[in-house]
Amino acid sequence: MLRALTTLFLASLLTWAQAAVAQTRSSLWEQDLRLASLAERLMGANAHLCRQTMPLTGMIIHSADQYGQEAGGWFVNGAASVAQIIPGSAAEQAGLRPGDGLIAIDNMPVDRLPRRPGFPLRDEVFEQLAHLSGPITLDVRREGALHRVRMNTPHGCRVLVEVLADSGNTARSDGRVIQISHALAARLDEPGLAVLFSHELAHAVLDHQRRLREAGVAEGFAAEFGRSRRLTRQAEVEADLLSAHLLANAGFDPAIAPAFWQETAAQVLGTGLLRSRIYPPNGERARLIAREIASSLAGQSLPSAAAHLLMRRDQPMSD
Repeated sequence: MLRALTTLFLASLLTWAQAAVAQTRSSLWEQDLRLASLAERLMGANAHLCRQTMPLTGMIIHSADQYGQEAGGWFVNGAASVAQIIPGSAAEQAGLRPGDGLIAIDNMPVDRLPRRPGFPLRDEVFEQLAHLSGPITLDVRREGALHRVRMNTPHGCRVLVEVLADSGNTARSDGRVIQISHALAARLDEPGLAVLFSHELAHAVLDHQRRLREAGVAEGFAAEFGRSRRLTRQAEVEADLLSAHLLANAGFDPAIAPAFWQETAAQVLGTGLLRSRIYPPNGERARLIAREIASSLAGQSLPSAAAHLLMRRDQPMSD
């Protein structure tokens, strides 16, 4: 009897764990689609500000090597496949579907793409797509049959966007990838997510990663002090100011940015993004962005070229 009860308990525990994993995965994919949809809107509307652009396909791509044994039956059509599709995107208009396996991109077989150590196949597919211009031809496998799909894509800023599967408060950009934690994305409403993403996109547009590196700015804990702190804070202020232009170009009221930093940020972000001394106080951020809107956006025609801010990316970071 005891053995039977133990077996029943273990089976119930396994079922609960599997349900919890499925629920977490569902929430993760929900935020992934939400962020990707918002990102394509902002990246497309600000393509004219970005030195590097790429086709905006509307596909969220994943690969089996991102999941290991948890991949299950997701990749029966190919080692890289379409996880989700942004509604109204080029991918949806071309007839692509979630689960389609990517076999070739403009006649380049996916299994022959150059591989970099430590990078999943998903990243290599992104790099291949990002270099293309004009209509894109994809060979996909669906339910065992091969299909050729042709997409006409708009262009936008060249950035890989992803939701991190963690419960932290991460929002970061290294110039190539923008990452936002799943838990943080889930806490943000659309205006808040737009403000946070536009700030990270502004870092990429202004080439802060390169400029800070060339200025010899320290990373990690050392960035909290002295000259490194001052220059890093300067980059944060530049990103805040440009974020208002990015939002306006994408059809958002730029006033959501100062409102977010003044009224919402501390409640939503907690101490995760606010603990570091490199960030200006929220009230100061709100005042600076509001002043930027009044001086450079109010009454101005769109899209904004933000020339007074973009000129800085060709200048070294200095005190």
